[in-house]
Amino acid sequence: LNNIGLVYDNKGEYDRALDYYSKCLKMREKCLPPDHPDIATSLNNIGLVYDNKGEYDRALDYHSKCLKMREKCLPSDHPHIADSLNNIGLVYDNKGEYDRALDYYSKCLKMREKCLPSDHPDIATSLNNIGISFSRI
Repeated sequence: LNNIGLVYDNKGEYDRALDYYSKCLKMREKCLPPDHPDIATSLNNIGLVYDNKGEYDRALDYHSKCLKMREKCLPSDHPHIADSLNNIGLVYDNKGEYDRALDYYSKCLKMREKCLPSDHPDIATSLNNIGISFSRI
């Protein structure tokens, strides 16, 4: 279900993607322990779709739930936690709340610098996001 949602997401068919991601989330919540990382992945994917649809408050809700779950079930320096921080930053950026976006991008960068090799492309992405936010403030 998740992969079918991903196909629709990549095609820009967000409502269909949301349908499959939501079904996947329900199934994962039914079959997996409540703090399983795959549930967080489903929350993340739904948040990304809402961000793409311009439904920023809903996107923040799902990304915040995802971040909380990842902080609970993953090691404190896990790259997926940094990804969640980045995704929340992206939503604030899209909302025009550049100071808040910058805060999340900075937290993301700090974490990525700890857990990834110094030449990892995600670090470059974080630096780029920070630069763009600074240019908009």
